[in-house]
Amino acid sequence: MGLFDKWREMKARQRANRIKKAAKVVLNPKAIKEDRMASIQFLSSLDQADAEQAIRALLPRFDYSLEHGIVDTREKEQALEGIVRHGQLGIPVVKEKIKASNRIAWPIKILKKVGSEEEVLAILKDALDFSDVSFNQAIVDKNYDVLCYLRDYKLGEFSEKITHFLADVDERVRFAACEVLLEQKHPGLASHLEPFIGDTSSENNRIRQSVIRAFIANHWPLEHPEKYENGFVADGVLVGKDGFLQG
Repeated sequence: MGLFDKWREMKARQRANRIKKAAKVVLNPKAIKEDRMASIQFLSSLDQADAEQAIRALLPRFDYSLEHGIVDTREKEQALEGIVRHGQLGIPVVKEKIKASNRIAWPIKILKKVGSEEEVLAILKDALDFSDVSFNQAIVDKNYDVLCYLRDYKLGEFSEKITHFLADVDERVRFAACEVLLEQKHPGLASHLEPFIGDTSSENNRIRQSVIRAFIANHWPLEHPEKYENGFVADGVLVGKDGFLQG
């Protein structure tokens, strides 16, 4: 090995060690803020040859929040910029992060900047957990967050899968799922939502009100109008003989 090769190898080891050291500082919420910002800036300056290492080192900064809100936001914005500058090279790593992490707001911001609408939607769909997660509040919260993002998209056949969350134990998740389905404005989904019209329980009250308004606005007929004695549905809302809500 010639002198130049030895020098290049030495520089590569030094850079790898510096990246490793910076990654540890970024990971530590108790580190001195100036040191942490310097590490974030260093990682943000790396070129595409070290893109994956830089992105993997910067993403953990979104896993915690500092008490000082201005500092916290400034560091996260710098980390975001450091990842976004690598463009689509970051998508696989960010996708992996969104799938594995329960704190997804900033990674999704990154994804929206570097990915296509189709890529964003596919990753959001993949981030939902359809298993019984009632015992894990962090995953429940994540499902809620993902559903909130999905309100902005037309989901096609995937909408049927969203109906799974209408029975979730968490009212926020049920409500978010309801909003996603209502935003589809697809009459084929009305049958999944109709049961809430007759649900007078306090825990589903705002879902019920949203569904009633949607049935009126979209002129969706009830499948079972006979359930409502004298056509009374709610204060100011009646169901006509034709099965349509009036209010």
